[in-house]
Amino acid sequence: MTGSKIKIGVFATEFDPEFFLEMGFESVILPFETPKSVLREAEKNFEVFVEFKPFETSGKYFVENVFGNKADLKALGCPSNEELREENASKLEDFEYEVILDFVRFPSPSNGEFFYSCFCEHCNEKADEFGFDLEGIRMNVKDYLKTDDARLLEPWFDFRKEVIEDYLEWIDAKRVFFFTPSLSFLVGQSYEFNLECIHPMVYPESIGPACIEYELSYMGGSLKEVVLKELRGRGDELIEREVEKALNISNAKIEPIIIASKNLVERIKLAEKGGVEKVFLFAYSRDKKELFKINSDL
Repeated sequence: MTGSKIKIGVFATEFDPEFFLEMGFESVILPFETPKSVLREAEKNFEVFVEFKPFETSGKYFVENVFGNKADLKALGCPSNEELREENASKLEDFEYEVILDFVRFPSPSNGEFFYSCFCEHCNEKADEFGFDLEGIRMNVKDYLKTDDARLLEPWFDFRKEVIEDYLEWIDAKRVFFFTPSLSFLVGQSYEFNLECIHPMVYPESIGPACIEYELSYMGGSLKEVVLKELRGRGDELIEREVEKALNISNAKIEPIIIASKNLVERIKLAEKGGVEKVFLFAYSRDKKELFKINSDL
């Protein structure tokens, strides 16, 4: 790529080696279920990472919200559940490739009433272990829903954060996908965690969970005001600001991931302006190839 020093990696649902080499991509992230033959082919020319969901439920684990309702949220099982932790961690035994943890969090506002999770028996055990009063936290969350006083949520956010940090230390995590810094506190993530590399999902759009506008659309009142104050604006300009924020907070390497779009080159330049040396693009498939054609424009 000419005119730019920033390194580019790609999250790919389909491996397309000729195109990736043509674009100058240095790294590729592939789903955990990718056949080993494809991973071996990929490592011939690229740095290879594999996405791993540590709390995936396989249909037999649940989260419990503040109202006592339970749900299987698929990739978002309870982070406090030791059995779930160990079951998924066993998949990494003798695994040859470096993983990036994804969905390493509690539910987000886009999960609706299950944002207010988890209050299951496993969380009660963790709360006792960490010295939190989970019943008091439950009452605070219920009071917040009545009064719209976001300050009541602070002990709950602290508990979530400690559970996630406990898991990351237990699994000896190196790399993670995190919500963008201004939203990360909502789901138990922190850029102060001791990690090797954090990949902020700086997604300004409104196309699904973790996207800034999408998550904001599920918020209201004082909590939304808190988040908007953290963001200090909207739109693609957030890429530069959120990258700068991540770099200022964290001691980890920061390699953001951004969504490929028609203005992808401008987005990459915003990330570079924010101070990072590498950015990943999300999410490549052959039907979206046109969005990833960048090398002649950087």
